Amino acid sequence: ETGDHIENVSSVISQFDAVDSSTMEMSAIAKEANALILQGISDTSSVEQRTTIATSLRQMQESIVMSANSKLGETFLFGGQTTDSVPFKLVDGKLQYFGLDVSSTDADVQAQLKDMANAKIYVDLGFGLTFTGGNMDSNSAFNTAISGLNALGYGQSNGMDNNLVDLLGTVADELEKDPIDGDTLDALSKQFSNSKSKLTDFLTALGTKSNFLESTKTRLEDNKITLNEKIVAVENVDLEAAITDYSWAQFAYNAALKVGNSILSQSFIDFMN
Repeated sequence: ETGDHIENVSSVISQFDAVDSSTMEMSAIAKEANALILQGISDTSSVEQRTTIATSLRQMQESIVMSANSKLGETFLFGGQTTDSVPFKLVDGKLQYFGLDVSSTDADVQAQLKDMANAKIYVDLGFGLTFTGGNMDSNSAFNTAISGLNALGYGQSNGMDNNLVDLLGTVADELEKDPIDGDTLDALSKQFSNSKSKLTDFLTALGTKSNFLESTKTRLEDNKITLNEKIVAVENVDLEAAITDYSWAQFAYNAALKVGNSILSQSFIDFMN
């Protein structure tokens, strides 16, 4: 069973390593995009420069979506519970997650996205898998589901998109206007910076989980070594020495009983006298 747990945790470590790599790609693109946005909203930028920046931002949209659709083998890394289908699609500059507009203000759509963001796929890693009332205790297993919504954001706040990809498209649209709306671009720039920070937080959380998985694997491997040593010690026992030791132990035990009986009997006679 310990071997199965080690195999499970090794598989999850590979998954999280791949997710970490793809998230770092997205984070690097977001950092570069943030610098371009600040450059585009500056007073010194020309119409031509802003147009060039807008084009770059749209290319970055596509690059982030490619990273968010990364696979490990045949498994899509950021699909949450659905790992056999492409999770993200860029349609007319707006991002969709399994066909749902990630920036939709529709309550039903937002409820569906929230459920997808809280996806669960549990794996037994040797924490003592338990069930209560027929339901698995979530603390006794490890959740391996990773939703790209938690990395890139979804929904809206302050009347603006939370999603990094959609924000890039909106900023690009604004930069192509002449004249530009400075207040709108400033607000969008701050919103993008906030979303970029959340992506960084997501990456940090991944690192914490990866460290936990590595320590879990080390513990399981140590347990397996200890168990194997005990099994080998039992299998390789010297039968002749063991029988001799047992015989001496039995002899000592019987001798102790005889001495005890002798003392008790003598003491009873003395009492009667």
